[in-house]
Amino acid sequence: MDEHSSNPNPDHPPNEALNLSAHEALGLVSGTGLSHVFACLPGTVWTTDTKLVLTFVQGQIIRTYDVAPEKLIGRTLPDLVLDGREDHPLIQGHITALGGHEASVRIEWGGNLYNARIAPLRDATGAIVGCVGSHQQIGWLPDDDGLLRESDMRLHRVIDSNMIGIAFGNDEGQITEANEAFLHLAGYTREDLVADGISWPALTPIECHARQMAAIDEVRQTGRCTPFEVDLIRKDGRRVPVLVGGARLSARRREGVAFVLDISEKRSLRQRQAAELASADALLDAPSPDAAVAAALDALCRTLGWTAAEFWHRPAGGKLALAASVGASSADAATIQHAALRAVEKSDPQWSDRQGVLAVPIVTDDSASALVVSGGDAAAPEPWIVETIRAIGSRIQRFRGRGR
Repeated sequence: MDEHSSNPNPDHPPNEALNLSAHEALGLVSGTGLSHVFACLPGTVWTTDTKLVLTFVQGQIIRTYDVAPEKLIGRTLPDLVLDGREDHPLIQGHITALGGHEASVRIEWGGNLYNARIAPLRDATGAIVGCVGSHQQIGWLPDDDGLLRESDMRLHRVIDSNMIGIAFGNDEGQITEANEAFLHLAGYTREDLVADGISWPALTPIECHARQMAAIDEVRQTGRCTPFEVDLIRKDGRRVPVLVGGARLSARRREGVAFVLDISEKRSLRQRQAAELASADALLDAPSPDAAVAAALDALCRTLGWTAAEFWHRPAGGKLALAASVGASSADAATIQHAALRAVEKSDPQWSDRQGVLAVPIVTDDSASALVVSGGDAAAPEPWIVETIRAIGSRIQRFRGRGR
């Protein structure tokens, strides 16, 4: 085989073709214009600087959306296509490339599936000056004939499951949409949401507004906020302890989503344990039986939020008498005594919403007692509060029985 038979182009020797520079090689296809070659690519090619500002873009996406590249160059990738989501795989791929490593990611955008490859863009010295990327469509998610995209279906399944309250809104605190779990938790109807609207400031106590604003600032800066506990004020005025977390959906439209979990049982269990442990410690540490009972009542008030507590006792065959008192005023004496007497006689807790007095009986075969608290929440006490007071009262009664 001679030289001419192995060389398809005798005017250009093989060694000359192998020594072409990259720039010269590209020039071989520039007869129709290099920009035309990029414009006809079955994919998209782009470059960015180190701040993810677009410096070049050509290819399929330009044709699909009929937009001039000049309108895209100079804008950041999150601003252009990802609506501010810094945690999107494409952004993470660019961050990986800026760290010196190539990355391959699969993304969904506009109902289509793409495979993207991002690599470090280096200058002549080898320093990383940005990223170079390309992506090609590998499939699509049908959304015709009323079909939802897969991601939309997953989201709707989570929302409609109502296992947790979900509310959508803006950074001004206005709630624009919510699922049934959230509306039930807040005590509102969907008609309330549509007609009058619901705002986060109206749902949270004034003392919690600073924490709420801190969460909004955190979402603006990082795209999400650390979950925090707060009281949710229901439409009927009752407070419900909840755990709230949030994430940004759109930086441009300033929209976000909040996830709200009812933690009433968790908080009540925590409060009950704290109250019972504090009262038990008080009974053990006090210098005398009478001082011990007073200390236990004081611990009860501090942990459960009551301002006054009294322990009344009636021995077998005797009359009901006051055994210990903490924080009660003389003006409340008659009301508290009446509540204690009715609780013992009826063997049933007595609650007066007018005076804010709760009397819980502790009845045994040979005696009866009543633990009365007042000055707490105006709402009727929940069952766990009654049971906690009963447990503390029973412990006090046993303590007094051993001490006598």
